[in-house]
Amino acid sequence: MSLRIGAALQSGGSRLVSRTGTLLTVSYLVLYAVYQTGFNVLMNALYARIGLPAAIPAPIGLPLPVAAAVVAAALLVLTWVSLVAIRTFVAGERDAIPRGFWTDGVGWALPNLVVGGLLTSVLVTVGFVFLILPGLFLLVGLAFMAMYIAVEGDDFVTAMRRSWGLARGNRLSILGLVVVVAALGAAAGVGFGLASLVLALAGLEPLTPLLTAVLVAPMTMYNVAAVSAAFEQLRGTDRPEL
Repeated sequence: MSLRIGAALQSGGSRLVSRTGTLLTVSYLVLYAVYQTGFNVLMNALYARIGLPAAIPAPIGLPLPVAAAVVAAALLVLTWVSLVAIRTFVAGERDAIPRGFWTDGVGWALPNLVVGGLLTSVLVTVGFVFLILPGLFLLVGLAFMAMYIAVEGDDFVTAMRRSWGLARGNRLSILGLVVVVAALGAAAGVGFGLASLVLALAGLEPLTPLLTAVLVAPMTMYNVAAVSAAFEQLRGTDRPEL
């Protein structure tokens, strides 16, 4: 089956603005604001350790170990919300998130998502270093790894292999989908830059983590929704029970 980019983008948008999509986006936004605040505080604490002045906007100050714990906990919960979002968007649930999506196989899926995500990031980064094209090839080929982990319970190695197979024959279309989503993110980034400037001029830099979350959360959830729609297209309509 060939990937229809327009249908994936439209379906992703529809899933994003649904009741479940809104709930997931708001949850991600709040958690990301916590993460970004903790990260900024952590960086400022590290700067203080080496005798440099705080350079990153942060509304509070925390001891270094506490800030590190906040960042680690927030990242773990963000991964959990992403797991639930994948399951919800792939299943096409628009009104309510089934309870099992939050609990079933989480102890297996979360570590595989973390390790698989880190490995994919390293591979894609190395690929971009080598003349960009290998990085794009890897990015496209591994686009559905998280879906196989979250929906079908695969380990990250199997998920990478199955994603590579699913992308075969549709790599240009998947690349087109990635480019469109990235362009939307870039446009949002311009708005973020302007809003950051306004906050700086108004002396409200400590609100920057919240502004970052307002940008990142909907773009992240839209990316998940659009790729989930593409995944559903390519693998067919037969969905496994979770």
